[in-house]
Amino acid sequence: MNQTTQAGRTEQTEISQPNLFELTGYNTQISYSATSISGVPLLTYTQNGETRSFRGEEIQSEQTSLGESVTVVLKNNAADEGFESLTLLLPTINLSLKSPTSSVVTLAILSQRPGFIPADTTGQLQQYQSLYLYGTAQNVTS
Repeated sequence: MNQTTQAGRTEQTEISQPNLFELTGYNTQISYSATSISGVPLLTYTQNGETRSFRGEEIQSEQTSLGESVTVVLKNNAADEGFESLTLLLPTINLSLKSPTSSVVTLAILSQRPGFIPADTTGQLQQYQSLYLYGTAQNVTS
């Protein structure tokens, strides 16, 4: 991106993308590092005092029309407890090298569905809960 100074010269403004998100909402904290010092993504999810940590292939990330979608599995139906996942939506954010931090407002979606479903069950089987989050997005370089 170019900027024109008062002297009429054109300056290059370098843009970077955030790789660390620190987010909070009602009884919820999420920290997501797209590139950690170990080279794999890390996600920490705390809700109501219970903390879960995920790394590497436990974190699924994809680009969508909503931005980046980052998903982790919280319950995988062990002992018929059902399935639960958390999907964090990360909007596109441009950061300047002079100011590599920005505020962010976004949401995460908790998805729940039962583990055992009788064949004749009808109706909605999956439930969603929206978690409204705010915090910072920054570009951290090692």
